[in-house]
Formats: sequence, structure tokens, C-alpha cells
Amino acid sequence: MGKKLAVLFLTLTLLSGFSGWYIATGIRAYSRYQQNSVASQEHCGGQSPVHICVQAPPAIFSAYYPYYVATHTNLFTINYSSSSPITLIVSVNVAGFSQMETHTVNATASVQSISFTPPLLNSQTLRKLTFDENTPLHVSVTDTVRHAYYVNDSPLLLRSRWVMQWIAANRLQIAAWVTPDDPAVIALVKKAAAHLQSEPAPVPHAMIGYNNGRASSRAVRDQVDAIFDAMLDYHIRYSPERVPYSGTGDTSALENIKLPAEVLQLRSGMCIELTALLASAVENIGLDAEIVIIPGHAFLGVAVTQNDTQFEYWDAVQVNDNVAGDSANLWADGEYQQNAKQKQIVDTILISAARKAYVGPML
Repeated sequence: MGKKLAVLFLTLTLLSGFSGWYIATGIRAYSRYQQNSVASQEHCGGQSPVHICVQAPPAIFSAYYPYYVATHTNLFTINYSSSSPITLIVSVNVAGFSQMETHTVNATASVQSISFTPPLLNSQTLRKLTFDENTPLHVSVTDTVRHAYYVNDSPLLLRSRWVMQWIAANRLQIAAWVTPDDPAVIALVKKAAAHLQSEPAPVPHAMIGYNNGRASSRAVRDQVDAIFDAMLDYHIRYSPERVPYSGTGDTSALENIKLPAEVLQLRSGMCIELTALLASAVENIGLDAEIVIIPGHAFLGVAVTQNDTQFEYWDAVQVNDNVAGDSANLWADGEYQQNAKQKQIVDTILISAARKAYVGPML
């Protein structure tokens, strides 16, 4: 009898586990189905003889929007046709976020398409967007005498400008958080110039970058050390949080990342925020920076030769211990070598490569 009960209990356990797995798998599959359905959703309509279909993503990462505009990425697609030939004026804008973009098209019975990426409304648009916001995508289609054939608002989620989506395809987008011309970053560089004098002689007379190739690797290193030391003047505290980026696969993770000016103002930052701050100051003086990602963590690499053949490293988490820049450099060089030896370098993201790919500073 005892054996039968044990077998029955084991069978029930296996069935329960299998059904739980089946339900969980089904939920995940349905979730993916819903996501795919939303992503491919169209909003169609129109007054005869015109037919309009609007294709739009359900959400936009606003931090990437300047890149979309610079590269003419096709964010919104309008499919149009008319059973009798007609000239149409098609206008698209994201309410409160973008300007109106308008094109004139000649509609026929054949379905044609036109894509839109309207410019940002103004320079303050992104600065204010520190939270997710639901806003309509407004599309209007009229003829040349302003008779409306289609007017509709489609729902659109604007993600906060703090949100980074960590997937390999977006890796260069982290450079949007590197803002070399921000006044707060310029002020940091000015402080760094004063710290140069504390470096062992001989030192550069100013923050000269590569000085047209004439600066030695030591002179470059001294400048980055001075930037690190200047950052200590702000008494910034390191806020531990993992970088959720594996570098491979299609797993997507979101992370809120504040801009360098906000880090300086709050006097606190995660590793990726502190690294972006250092990279901003480094880029400001004309040096090539890279963001090094190891499992869960980020730190700074700087090319100490103008041809990018030799890099050295600084880990901004050292600010918690008030470590000077030269010591932070020695420690991070060892950190990089150890992780490289163990094949733990997830990615190295060169800021100059991102700039060449039209990923500019967000603000």
C-alpha cells in the first residue's frame, strides 16, 4: 500500500510540474504573440476613394530619436491608395514631441508607401522627457483644397530619455549619454586643468588632448588622471547596479541611465553613468574613449595614442574610496587584463565609432 501511495504521489508531482511548465510556456508564447501582434498592428481607414493604413511601432526609445532623425530611419509608414487618381497631402507628427512633417503624393489604385521621421519639436523636448509618456501619433491626409480623407491619432508610448535598451543591435546607442559639450562637463574639464599641476613633472601645460599627435602617451594619461581627480572634487558616490548586457542573443533589458550633468548635480551614479561622465570629459578634450563592459559592470578605456593602438583604463567606482586617478588607472589596467585573460570582456564600445554611425550626444 505504501509503495502505491508513493507511486501515486510521484505521478501527481510529475503531472503538476508538467502542467505548470505547459502553462508557463503557453503564457510566454502568448505574450510573444501579443507583442508581435502589437508591433505589426496597422491603423487603417479613409474616406472613399482614398484608403490609408498607418504602420507605427507601439513604443519609441526617445534617447535614440536624434539618431533616427540623423539616419532618416523609417519610423512611421503610411500606405495609401485611391480608386481614382488624386493628389494627397500627408502630414505626420508626434503630439508634443515632434514637428509636423508633410509630403505631397499622387495616389492611384496601386498601394504605395511613404515613410516619416519628423524632427524633434525643439531643443528642450528631450530634456523634459524623464518619464514614460503616452502620446498620440497624429496623421492627417487631405487633398489640395484641404478636404480631409483621413484624420487619426494612433497610440504611441515614448520611453523616458533615461531608458537604454541593452541589446547588441543598440550597443552604439550608449554613446548618446556621452555629452562632451554639456556646460557641466566643460566645467569639470576646467577643474581638471587645475589638477594637472599635481601630476609628476613634466606635465602638459593644459588639457591639450593628443596635441595633433605630439602628446606622449604619458601626457594623455596625465590628462585623464586629472579629469578623474577633478571628479573627486564633486564628492560623487558610486551607486551599485549591474549593467544588464550580455553582448549576445536577443535578450532585452532596460536600464535607466542619467546624463553626466545629472550625475554631477546629484553627486551619485552607477558605473555606467560614471563611465559616461568620464567619457564625456575625455571626448571634450579630443581623446578617443571606449566603454568597456564586463559581466554586470562598465569602466572607461582611453586611447593613449592617437591611432587607437594602445588603450589604458580607469574604473570610476574608485571614487567611493577617494582614489586618485593614477591609482585608479593602475587598478583598472589590471582589471581589464584579468577579464581579457578570462574572456570576460562582454563588449568594448568605441565612442568615435558611434559618432561615425551618427549616434550623437543626446543633448
